[in-house]
Amino acid sequence: MSLAAKRSSRLGGTKSKTGIRRVKCGEEKPYCLRCTSTGRRCGYSTGFRPIGRPQLAIATFSYQASRERRAFEYYFYNAGPSLSGDLDQSFWRGLVLQVCRTQPVIWDAIISLSVLYERPPIHETPPWVLMNGPAAVRDRYHREALVWYSRSLALLQQRINQGTADLMVSLTGCILFIAIELLQGNRKAAYILYKKGAQVIARATPTAASTIATLDPIFRRLGTWVFIANEPLEESWDLYLAVPEERFISIAEARNILCSIVVEMKALNIDSKAYLRRTADSRLLKMSELVARQQRLKARLAQWYRIFTYLKPMDGTNVDGATALLLMTYTSVFIETEVMLNPNQGVYDAYESEFAQIIGFAPTAVAWTRGSEGKQPGFMFEMGVFLPLFITGLKCPFPELRRQALRYMGEAPPAQGLFMCAPTAHILAILIALEENPDLLPGQASQVYDLLAKPGHVPPAQYRTCDFNVSSVLDEEGKTRNWLNYTLHHFDEEGTIQLIEKGVPFPWVGS
Repeated sequence: MSLAAKRSSRLGGTKSKTGIRRVKCGEEKPYCLRCTSTGRRCGYSTGFRPIGRPQLAIATFSYQASRERRAFEYYFYNAGPSLSGDLDQSFWRGLVLQVCRTQPVIWDAIISLSVLYERPPIHETPPWVLMNGPAAVRDRYHREALVWYSRSLALLQQRINQGTADLMVSLTGCILFIAIELLQGNRKAAYILYKKGAQVIARATPTAASTIATLDPIFRRLGTWVFIANEPLEESWDLYLAVPEERFISIAEARNILCSIVVEMKALNIDSKAYLRRTADSRLLKMSELVARQQRLKARLAQWYRIFTYLKPMDGTNVDGATALLLMTYTSVFIETEVMLNPNQGVYDAYESEFAQIIGFAPTAVAWTRGSEGKQPGFMFEMGVFLPLFITGLKCPFPELRRQALRYMGEAPPAQGLFMCAPTAHILAILIALEENPDLLPGQASQVYDLLAKPGHVPPAQYRTCDFNVSSVLDEEGKTRNWLNYTLHHFDEEGTIQLIEKGVPFPWVGS
């Protein structure tokens, strides 16, 4: 047989003379997962300026540094894959891992994040305590994590002061710092960091286009969740994104634009509530503007759904986790957009099928974030099913559907970005119990869930929650008491809206 006639029996990639399989760079920007997963430096990556420390070599680590090695391994195998869904692996398992090899700012931040992620302080602190401040530093691991965090912050600040800070390193570090603060329940610090990062992006020059294109979507989504949490947005940065006319290039683009629509919905929701509290003389001047904004929002939402179904055709039950999550979010925003200018809470009765669709997608979306052992991560940087399940639990009048929303919230990752599922589900449970039993004031959490274990009923519109907030006060004994304040809409004989403000106390903090 001639040499030309011989054929290799090897399937797949070629093999080098050394017997090591060659892995071709995938050329995804800014770093490809093929290179990162094998520990190689991606030849297609954007270069960075070293900022003072040579590449970290694990073999030369001291005893002290061996603890860093363990934390890094935990990040590589556990924290990194779990921090977000499949849509963000290029950042958490690509860019972050590449940058940390030459940038000690990012290395130290990863170590701190990994230590806190393995044992989140937010899960070792009563949730009602976190309403009034971050988790206290009680354990050695927490103190050690703060040492690495402080070192990373100090080094980045030094580079900023010297004018040598790399933009990619600065923004990547900012995202990691936000995650570190959220793991400690320090939402105020996370908000400040977000605002600084947004300001940097807003001031970036055209020469930084590649860096901004990589990290801008993450900060935009952060801005969405900040706004949902009732914090003011950075005024110098517009979160508006136009919906394409024909198609999305990826499901990631569809997600980013849907987040932009969520911001628009929230802004209209805020203004519509403010409108209801104004005098009769000023209402006529504003309603036409609100209606026009509502119509534009409806059109954008309809266009989003139309081209999303081109990207992800709806073929029965064959829907993946990312698609299920986006459809849950879309449907919840659709409901709110349709009804938000109507002060009568009975208008939600017409959307039973839409609420049922949200619950129908929930099992797939919740399962999407589970690990290989079937467990949910203790913390996810992105907000997952929280928003659609929250809207369903709060606004859906149908007892079985809203109870299912609470159950799925309990099965989801307990902390999603700025939001914690367990305390939110407890608040919703209290509101549901009060709506269905307006004359009953349960004194303990167990009584609330005893009520929800019963079938329940559709509450009259005048007993349904229009808005709520949580506040904290000190009693005469110096103990912190949390109050759930909520608003009802009543109509008098002439059809004029009456805002009824009520409040109920929570259990004692620490009890």
